Amino acid sequence: MAKKTWLTVSLLASVLTLGACTTLTEISTHSQNRQAREKREFTILAVNDIYNIEGTDAGKSGGMARLRTLREQLSTNDENVLLLHAGDFLFPSSMSTQYKGEQMIDLMNQLDGENSGFDERFYVTFGNHEFDKSAKKHATMLAKRIEESDFYWLGSNVSLDKSAGSNSAGFKKSLISNAVTTINGVKVGLFSITTDMAIPEYAAIDNNYLAVARKQIKALKEQGAEVIVALTHLRISEDAELLKQLGENGPDVIFGGHEHNRQHICVPVGKARPCVIKADADLRSATIAKVTVSSGGAVEISHRYSIVKDSTIASDEAVAKRTEQWIKRYEQEYCDKHQQEESCLLKVIGKTDVDLIAEELEIRRYETNLGAAIADTMVSAFDDIKLERKVQIALINSGSLRLNQNIPAGSELNNWYINGIFQYPVNVRLIEISGKQLKQIIAHSIEDWTGNGWWLQSSGLAFRHDVKNHSFSDLSLIDKSGNITPVKNDDVIIAAVSDYIADPSKGDQDGYTMLNLDKEIVYANELIDLKTTVTDNIKAKWAKGEAISPVLPGRICSSDRASLSCVLD
Repeated sequence: MAKKTWLTVSLLASVLTLGACTTLTEISTHSQNRQAREKREFTILAVNDIYNIEGTDAGKSGGMARLRTLREQLSTNDENVLLLHAGDFLFPSSMSTQYKGEQMIDLMNQLDGENSGFDERFYVTFGNHEFDKSAKKHATMLAKRIEESDFYWLGSNVSLDKSAGSNSAGFKKSLISNAVTTINGVKVGLFSITTDMAIPEYAAIDNNYLAVARKQIKALKEQGAEVIVALTHLRISEDAELLKQLGENGPDVIFGGHEHNRQHICVPVGKARPCVIKADADLRSATIAKVTVSSGGAVEISHRYSIVKDSTIASDEAVAKRTEQWIKRYEQEYCDKHQQEESCLLKVIGKTDVDLIAEELEIRRYETNLGAAIADTMVSAFDDIKLERKVQIALINSGSLRLNQNIPAGSELNNWYINGIFQYPVNVRLIEISGKQLKQIIAHSIEDWTGNGWWLQSSGLAFRHDVKNHSFSDLSLIDKSGNITPVKNDDVIIAAVSDYIADPSKGDQDGYTMLNLDKEIVYANELIDLKTTVTDNIKAKWAKGEAISPVLPGRICSSDRASLSCVLD
């Protein structure tokens, strides 16, 4: 992402990850002319970063059918509930690999309980993953998804060029730059800001977020908006800085996405404390906010999180049925496409004797047994390849491991799980790095901890992570015999690295711009495909009647988990 000169990362120190907050925005100069009225209230249901229509944990958490139920439960009067999605839904998922997000749009169209008709109370914005298909040839695909949408897309800082355009009435109605809608007598203004970390060939993204916000807020106030809501897909530090810079002329609240864990920051602005609020990814939780406008025009916003799982929220029958239809269609068409037998996705290829930890709040914050085992596989994949020096370490960004659920001990493993883990192709590059570079890499891995996809799963190295002080120490190399050697700046290290973070041509590299292919070691005509290698290892064990049972190696020693084993102790 392009660096913003106004970014204040230190604001993250005030992040509260649990519980609810109440914010009170006092009457500001722009609202002193509001007419006195009786107190009016409405509800906002906000979600973000939902990748699977069926949910997670074998369908026991999240899922579009439960979102429909939650919306219905809140809708004592449908007109008083506003549904918002803060981006990332078209990609990535196994199903979107085949259907390019069509299945997601279809299910999102059902969230008002209607089979047809436009949902006037549902707004989404673009996340970076809406642009996963970034080549110009895919412009019409995105236009088609927008055209199919029976809800609004807010694109305040996103401009699609003519190659992505559409002349259809559906496209023109769905894609808007801002909106004012009246809910229970309250004029609510909405605008959006999308991160510039992924800019497709067919779009422009204005990364002067502050100027965009000022322009949109001015326009909304001129249209009579009493409550201003921003829907963003940014890092939470950027959201918080927007609130700080905009001051009393800022939005009353920001509902955000991009990070995958529920959290909020409230920023003091004069007598007010507007907040940015985010829920858990994949609908593990949803934000429920109550907005109250007093007779004098003051805006009060309180919020709570609803945990979305089968023990608390039942699936809507109609939406669940439609979800199952998509799943069955996908299974059949996937197996036909790959010329495999029926139900090939569910064919047993192995078994695990231990819980495999892949839920995002674990694998994006801590070393996990699954993440470490995959990193170990990246090293062992070179055992039979002739090299001048042995591979010493492996690094893979946890955002490349996208299952977002744990696999319980005793589970049979199948291609559905494997496809869920590797929703993007992951090829392994072999590069030479210095000890100084490795220190820079680890510093970035723990940056803005917690819950970000650039957090690394690794092999062949160990360090202590001071969670409270956002620092690391005792960075060392550890070989297969357990020998530990402190890393020095001038060390020359052979590293197996996921191609996304190693190759600048792949995109923003999750911020690992200290890496490149200048010192790449070419080891074969084709790069190792990590998904295939992991699958083959599981199958090889299963052929011998063995289950996998990866342990937590204790190479990343987190200060908030001091009771766990640490190889550096």
